[in-house]
Amino acid sequence: MPADTSIKLHEVIKFISKSKKMTVLTGAGISCNAGIPDFRSSDGLYNMVKAKHPKAVVRGQDLFDISLFRDEMSLSVFCTFMESLYKSSLNAKPTETHKFIKILKDKNKLLRCYTQNIDCIEQHINLKLDVVQLHGNLHKLSCTNCFSQFNWNEEFQTLLANGLNPECSKCMDKYQQRLYSGKRLTGQTIGLLRPDIVLYGEHHPQMEILTQGLNSDLKSRPDCLIIMGTSLKVAGVKSLVKSLSKIIHNKGGKVIYVNKTKLSASSWKNYIDYEVVSDCDEFVRMLKTEIPDLFLTQEQLDSEKLNQVAVKGSSLNKPIVKPEAKVKIEPGIKQEDAIQYSPEREVTIKQEVNIKQEPIVKREVESVSVKEEPIPTPPTTPHKPKQATKLKRKSPDEISANEVHSRVKRLRPRNDQLSSPASSINGSEEEEEEDEPVAKVLFENARKGITLDQH
Repeated sequence: MPADTSIKLHEVIKFISKSKKMTVLTGAGISCNAGIPDFRSSDGLYNMVKAKHPKAVVRGQDLFDISLFRDEMSLSVFCTFMESLYKSSLNAKPTETHKFIKILKDKNKLLRCYTQNIDCIEQHINLKLDVVQLHGNLHKLSCTNCFSQFNWNEEFQTLLANGLNPECSKCMDKYQQRLYSGKRLTGQTIGLLRPDIVLYGEHHPQMEILTQGLNSDLKSRPDCLIIMGTSLKVAGVKSLVKSLSKIIHNKGGKVIYVNKTKLSASSWKNYIDYEVVSDCDEFVRMLKTEIPDLFLTQEQLDSEKLNQVAVKGSSLNKPIVKPEAKVKIEPGIKQEDAIQYSPEREVTIKQEVNIKQEPIVKREVESVSVKEEPIPTPPTTPHKPKQATKLKRKSPDEISANEVHSRVKRLRPRNDQLSSPASSINGSEEEEEEDEPVAKVLFENARKGITLDQH
């Protein structure tokens, strides 16, 4: 590969990796590896159909032209060809290119996929809502008269395989209703069913819807367009590519073309930035090698990160292998007495440290006298606390009985200060019963010369 080509290919890979809003346009080239026979080879679909209709003179390109409906023989060849193509599409498997488009969707990189194919292989990998079929849907049948759509069934498939178009059931019901009601049947025709595809020279029945969708995508400002498997010879597709290219270039994006055949450099040089001449699936495999993370799901990426962390952690836990230390043997030291360091056996030399113990010095603790301060009077107390007065010591003969009785009265608790509920119920009789022993104690103390501080 030339150096210039290698550099450009590296730029393509880097740009695809960084792109966030990608638009993809696909053609028949991406379905060749899906199991659908091509049209022009010796064992292609056209030669298979030709074998069933040897008298028909129909070219391959005429099978997709609106003019074939003018001739019954050409129409019969068309029906047989479409039934064979439909049967092949049912057994077709998504290619690497189809899977690549699905990956872009899963990574939130895909803005829209426009396809010229009618085989509906994208539906096998849940891409139906993200794909715009520019040339119709082979898996649907439509009426040539009322344009009603139908799904394929065994009856329709058998008729088409034999070169016959099924009649539209809705047109038939309407015709019979007018017939039984006695209404005129002038101008009433019964339509025929044909595959719901767009032929050359035919107006697209959903052109307005496609135009609205395209304008919406252009407003989203895509940053990349990848064209895969198409020769860009259809006029409508050419116009689509040029419109997308202008928007993408205004945003600083790129247009990449991938196909087996080259384009005309003169007509597309202002619209296409990179042209890769390759099979589409081979190009995708190359991307998978160069950008592996793009093809991994989020779960696979998370699992890979965990494995990397685990490998780093295990490498940190491994013992560090140190080289064997060389020990210089001094004269007079035997070889067996020398210490050699080896990874299998570590020798730890403990150094003895003499710690000089200092004598324990006892510290004398000075005694501190704490002066008790009187408890402050609560703010609710209306009077100030009285200072304690000391009674003078009296001799036993000087203490009279009346003085003893007055002291007992001062020590007796009031009714509202009794702690026991029973004392408040029994009244003053119990108080008088308790006065006598208390008085005796005080009297005896007074006789001994003991006095009490009054508070």
